[in-house]
Amino acid sequence: MAGGEEIIGALGLLIFVGLASRFFLKKTGLSDIFVLMLAGIIAGFFVSASDLSALSFLALPFASITLFMIILGEGLNLSLEHAKFAHKALFFGGLNFFVSFLAISALGYFAFKLEPFVALALAAIYSGVAPEILSGVLSGLNAGRETTAIGELEAVFADALSIMFAFLFISAAIGSHTFSFGAIDFVIAILLSVALGALFAAFWRFFFFKAESENQHLLVIGLAAILYVISAFFGANSVISVFTFAFLLGTLTHPSIEEMRRFQFEFSFFLRTFFFLYLGMLVLHSPKPVELAVFAVAISFLVAFLRLAIGKALLKLSVSAKEERILEYVSGRGLTCAVLSIIAYEKLSRYLVPVPDLPLLSLFVIFFTNSITAFLLLKKRKH
Repeated sequence: MAGGEEIIGALGLLIFVGLASRFFLKKTGLSDIFVLMLAGIIAGFFVSASDLSALSFLALPFASITLFMIILGEGLNLSLEHAKFAHKALFFGGLNFFVSFLAISALGYFAFKLEPFVALALAAIYSGVAPEILSGVLSGLNAGRETTAIGELEAVFADALSIMFAFLFISAAIGSHTFSFGAIDFVIAILLSVALGALFAAFWRFFFFKAESENQHLLVIGLAAILYVISAFFGANSVISVFTFAFLLGTLTHPSIEEMRRFQFEFSFFLRTFFFLYLGMLVLHSPKPVELAVFAVAISFLVAFLRLAIGKALLKLSVSAKEERILEYVSGRGLTCAVLSIIAYEKLSRYLVPVPDLPLLSLFVIFFTNSITAFLLLKKRKH
């Protein structure tokens, strides 16, 4: 025997489960997360605690890489054609994010007695709708061009806010960051981040645009990774820098950019499948699943109710918002939420900050928010 049969077999199963979940999404229009999590729960019956502990060592580095690829992919896939709908997306998305953020923070602090910065970090993780969920729903329902554009812009905006605020409050919770709302410092950091992203995009455009290379898409990833580190070194925001770099490259027509989009899609498919299977396995190996499930139900119904309420309020303010009401039914959380929860849990636990089991909490939040979304969409289809 060549050895490593279990690992190779697990890889094969991982791919087939991922493909099966895609098939489920296309046939039903419902989130493929249900298939992935169910497969993870079933796998949990056959995985020992020691094997799951070994997988957890892979989870953190995979989470960091996945987060980086999410930022890169969102920048590359954001179209300039959506710009004319940006004001609606920013208003609807921003209002949803910050209202949810305040509500979840209060819930975590007052009802579940979390430390202030932990409650704020947790709120940042769960306040944004998942881009892949929203995109899949809009595509499955054949939503109009304007609704799709608003939804995609909102999801990208919410994802960026989730990542930035989560890292800000994680740093504050472990005491490695002096928490401040200094407006001037904030603006300077944003401008520096955008400038660094634009500088790296110009560097690529000037030196590598005409280069012939079959691996040029890897150069894009390499430059983005270096930019991510340099931005943090100079006190800029790595997320904004990489997003700016990717967005500017995404506006260009070039074979390497198209290859990068395909590579990012397949890479995300693999990592997304891995994370949701991993979260599913945690259910049978957690000491307090019921307590966390109650917390997750509270978060899930809270964000769904707030999204519906904001959608109805905006409809009263603008008749044109009627066509976009499909967006208010989608409150599902997804990959970014899962990845941030793993990173936050590992960082906070390392510094002995009291924190709930965030990966398992995310499993429940993702499941319940997607269940609520599925219920509302099925109800809408009947009418």
